Amino acid sequence: MNNIPNIKALLIDLEGVLYSDNKLIPGSIEAIKEFRKNDLKLRFLTNTTTTPRNLIFNQLKDFGFDIEEEEIFTPIIATKNFLRDNKVKKIALVTNIEIIEEFNDYEITQKDPEVVIMGDIYKNFKWEILDRIFKLVYLENSTLIALHQNKYCMRDGKISLDLGPFVKAIEYSSGKKSILMGKPEKNFFDLAVKDLDIIKDNILMIGDDITSDIEGSINANLKAIQVKTGKFKEQDLKYPTQPHYRIESINDLPRLIGY
Repeated sequence: MNNIPNIKALLIDLEGVLYSDNKLIPGSIEAIKEFRKNDLKLRFLTNTTTTPRNLIFNQLKDFGFDIEEEEIFTPIIATKNFLRDNKVKKIALVTNIEIIEEFNDYEITQKDPEVVIMGDIYKNFKWEILDRIFKLVYLENSTLIALHQNKYCMRDGKISLDLGPFVKAIEYSSGKKSILMGKPEKNFFDLAVKDLDIIKDNILMIGDDITSDIEGSINANLKAIQVKTGKFKEQDLKYPTQPHYRIESINDLPRLIGY
């Protein structure tokens, strides 16, 4: 496999690339150290909607990663930028309770919210909650924001439904499209690229999810590498969109980019 030249920055997915099911992927800490040693700029992308950024940062530090909190990009950051730019004041949250503190600057209400924000609430996705979201979007004309639309994720070591199917249910029933904030939305990748201040030709995206990470970043005109950890499945080899490179794990990446 030929080396990839002129790489100055990396966009790195977290779950499935650095760790999986709260267990470190072998070699991931050493790989990040190697990137630091060679002065690569790093941004860590995650679609998690259940944990605020400061807790993600603390988890990564506890694992032993050399990382700064400002290097972490989440759908919550993108959402807060949207609310600010559109002068939204009243919101309804359908999210994990831990991230409510991220929206302390807004009026959180179930009565005439301007925006309904959907995140992953795992087993709490019950009919009553989905029906309430539907009525706010369909009858009250609230804007629906999806923090991401992942089809599935890993829970307790097994494939499990993620947020995307429930967002699609609201879109189908209401006839209204959601505003997507996380991967695979092009704007999400563009936001990370803008923060790096490096042209896309010199950036690599590394992920495990063939749709959210690989297809999403390729649609954003980035080079993409899929690791065979996390969500990777053999059927990914037949997916219409293929990564530019595929490696066993992030541990192989320093050699691929010539370090």
